[in-house]
Amino acid sequence: MKKILLVSIIATFLFSCSSNNEEASSNSNDSDKLPALKIEIPSELKGNKDAEEIITTGEEMINKFSNTLEDIIKDNKNIIGKKSDDLSFMEQIQVGKIAVQIAASMAEFAPKFINFQSKIENFKKGDISDEEAKAINQVGEAFEQRMDEINKKYENLGK
Repeated sequence: MKKILLVSIIATFLFSCSSNNEEASSNSNDSDKLPALKIEIPSELKGNKDAEEIITTGEEMINKFSNTLEDIIKDNKNIIGKKSDDLSFMEQIQVGKIAVQIAASMAEFAPKFINFQSKIENFKKGDISDEEAKAINQVGEAFEQRMDEINKKYENLGK
């Protein structure tokens, strides 16, 4: 349940702003990024269109978020690790720009995200099938795994 709430909170943040700007995701070389995350659809969920859609949508969103995050990390190494009180005015503006870049790069998933968010809300109420709940959990675990990989990859940045 915590994982689902974490995914929900982060996803909500990502879609709080939207734009058609794809700048952040096209700036850097894909070869130095983590490989695309593949969420395996468990055999018991194969054939369940709703569960499969939750997993494939989650997979797409996680990979897009991961690529965007890595682009932003690489483009903003100068401010990573700084305390907010130590940021200059221009660096504070840069931080705001980062938030907009993340939201903008995720905007293409807005319709899918709305459906995904609806499933999460229904899950919280207990109004979805066990299969859909398993699919949401699968996405939450994959998201947690990817964030761990990013944290490990960039753990020494800003130190």
